[in-house]
Amino acid sequence: MSTLQNELDYLKGLAESGARGPLRNGSTLFWAGLLYGLASIGQYAMMRGWLPASGLMSLFIWFGASLLFAVIATVLRINCPPSTGGKTNRYAYSAWAAIGIAIVAFIACVAIIAYRMHDFEPMSYLLAPAILIFYGIGWAVSALVSGKGWLRLVSFGSFLGALGLAVLAGAPEQLLAYAAALFVLAMLPGLALMREARQNG
Repeated sequence: MSTLQNELDYLKGLAESGARGPLRNGSTLFWAGLLYGLASIGQYAMMRGWLPASGLMSLFIWFGASLLFAVIATVLRINCPPSTGGKTNRYAYSAWAAIGIAIVAFIACVAIIAYRMHDFEPMSYLLAPAILIFYGIGWAVSALVSGKGWLRLVSFGSFLGALGLAVLAGAPEQLLAYAAALFVLAMLPGLALMREARQNG
């Protein structure tokens, strides 16, 4: 019983500490939402014929966004390593890092299955909803370790957004909805965390 109480006291203390200290991974989430939101708009433009429609163009859009994000994320990690923000930030960083790896693994699984089934299009419509679900998990963990209640709303919005994107499967507009979701559920919360971190030093 005492061990359970100690664990509860530890989690309570962690949440209270997080409420006093800002999360410092907002800039990474800001850039993820911005870059992949723009990539989604670019993919939509290609599907509408506003950009040359080809697999090479699609690869350029998404690989370009991923490469740029990788460079920015690396620079941000060097300038502000997870260890500088205490336990709360280390736990939040670890959770988001695991989610990033999970997203990459999921995309690889989708590509392998699509290759074996000789049809990528049906599988492609699963990507955006699944990624929002991963984001919802990340925001839920961030809310838990930081004690920031508004992050729970972002998490819940991510799960609802995933359902909305699933409804739009098969329509090009899914890409626009995905871009909007990334702007609202990653870029803007990331910006809010950045501002809070600056205000609190």
